[in-house]
Amino acid sequence: GDHPLSSLGTSSTNGGTVSVERWSWIGIAALGVVLAVVAWFAYPGPQPAEQPRAREYRDYDVCLLTGDQGMAEPETKQVWDGLQQVSLQTKVRVSFLEVSGEQTEARAAQFVATQVQQRCGIIVAVGRHQVAAATAAAARYPDVRFVAINGTAAGPNLFNVSAGDSAPRVASLVPAR
Repeated sequence: GDHPLSSLGTSSTNGGTVSVERWSWIGIAALGVVLAVVAWFAYPGPQPAEQPRAREYRDYDVCLLTGDQGMAEPETKQVWDGLQQVSLQTKVRVSFLEVSGEQTEARAAQFVATQVQQRCGIIVAVGRHQVAAATAAAARYPDVRFVAINGTAAGPNLFNVSAGDSAPRVASLVPAR
């Protein structure tokens, strides 16, 4: 303790004595804590699994027109299932509209007009009144393609198919990109 340099290794604070070496360890520990906290907040953590993206559709609509029974009719359900496959293959949007109210050709014609206004590129009609309305509308709307399930008339934009053959026929009518 009498050596002139013996006091270099200590510093005095309020009467207590703490070695410089101990201050160094406290500083290193504090720095480590700060770095750990910064790393904790900076690290992004486990990334959530890649979210499935919403399907990207082309700007083209295929619309199904049904009677008021809608999907309860097996033939309609078969056609709808086929249209959903067409949508997966061609990336077009598909929708359906049930004719509500009186089940007549005149009433169905109002719903055909609605689908034309909604810019349906292909209208698929299922059921006697819907097929009759679509058949009558084909000449008035030459830019729309009509598919009549079990229809009898044909025209440049009017196609008759069975329910079972509707999906490949509709897919063939979807314009190329």
